[in-house]
Amino acid sequence: MKKNKKKAFTLVELLAVILILAVILIIAVPQIMKTIKETKLKTMEDSAKLIATNADKDYLAQQAVNANYNVTSIPCSDVAKLSDDYSNCSITYDSNGVATVKLKGASGGKFDKIKCEGTKDNMNCQERVLLPGYSDAVELLIGKYNDGTNSEGLIRVQHNKTQNEKYTAVEYRYQGSNPNNYVYFNCTDNSNPTSSTCEIWRIIGLFDGRVKIVRKDSIGSFSWDSSESSINSGLGINQWGHSTYTDGTPYEGADLMRELNGDYLNSSLTANTLWYNGSKDNKDGTFDINYVLKNNAQKLIGDATWYTGAIYKAHEATLSLSETYAGERGTSHVSNPSDGITRTDVWVGKVGLVYASDFGYASGNFSCSSNIESCGSNWMTNYGLTISSDRISGEYVLYANSSYIYSTYAYPTRAVRPAVYLIPDIQMKGSGTTSDPYVFAE
Repeated sequence: MKKNKKKAFTLVELLAVILILAVILIIAVPQIMKTIKETKLKTMEDSAKLIATNADKDYLAQQAVNANYNVTSIPCSDVAKLSDDYSNCSITYDSNGVATVKLKGASGGKFDKIKCEGTKDNMNCQERVLLPGYSDAVELLIGKYNDGTNSEGLIRVQHNKTQNEKYTAVEYRYQGSNPNNYVYFNCTDNSNPTSSTCEIWRIIGLFDGRVKIVRKDSIGSFSWDSSESSINSGLGINQWGHSTYTDGTPYEGADLMRELNGDYLNSSLTANTLWYNGSKDNKDGTFDINYVLKNNAQKLIGDATWYTGAIYKAHEATLSLSETYAGERGTSHVSNPSDGITRTDVWVGKVGLVYASDFGYASGNFSCSSNIESCGSNWMTNYGLTISSDRISGEYVLYANSSYIYSTYAYPTRAVRPAVYLIPDIQMKGSGTTSDPYVFAE
């Protein structure tokens, strides 16, 4: 009896099966990819809406405690704990306290190239599109991280937010005598950024996913603040932002704060103006109209939270860098100031100055970490006035000169170099050298 032999597939049959499978793949793969994309977008949208909801609740809770609470932005870390899947998040408020959230997925992560923007009731999420030749600014800079090799370059600084919620969990900062952190900014012709059409600014670092920059050269020497002779003997007041007198009368804030967020941002100015530059409300320092921040540059900056806690510097011979950073984000101020003005811990606005701690972190000198007076030369040497104040008395502020942080009255004229935080999700190109500075996309 003969056994039946199994019939093998012919070549034609195999090709037919392969063809059928290929057709199935052609039909199924795009649908699968579409489903994955839609799922990612929906998950990202849900996360952004949750952050917006928490931000709205936080605003109402803050107003319940303080009826005058009217901040325009807060860091996302105040209301949410984000995983490594996200590289950038910001929260801004409108005049009614409704939060707008901007959330971006981390490069190479599950939400790569996805960004969301909107409120809890109207959130728009889509894939990011990079301009030709440009990279995501945050990703480009983090790619330069080298732990300050040879005391130059981008270092990573980690803080313990459980000690103080105002700390930035992870910061990337440029340190050294001359790191490659140059950038073209405030250009007269953005289509042709050169040293003759743009100002040179420098990148301080990355904070909560935002790039912070400072002007390389001073816009002039002016007072941090001045006052009439009946207040602090005309020596100035070290309260940066808006506040009140003890009787409830509004206090508009430091002279320099108002000038930097007034004339300096006024693109309609037609002539030079006078700024404060001496004691007893002396106001004859000339602000050059050519230094005004142009509209195309203003589009790239946004409101930021600036910390205005005071540092006990004047009588502190060995003030450490960590103590300086903590003081700026603390709640201590001069006790019972004779000027009768309430000191505040936070100011929200567009244009500020570097912190005293920024100067310290810019140093590649190890001894600076234990003594802010021993920082040595760094790229912020002689940068002038800082936004930080000294709580030794109501008229003292801090400034960087030579290799040191000094305490001084608020009224003397010192170099002013504006500092700003750029908007989230900004793109840039370049290498950061003096011959090839970074350029930001509009």
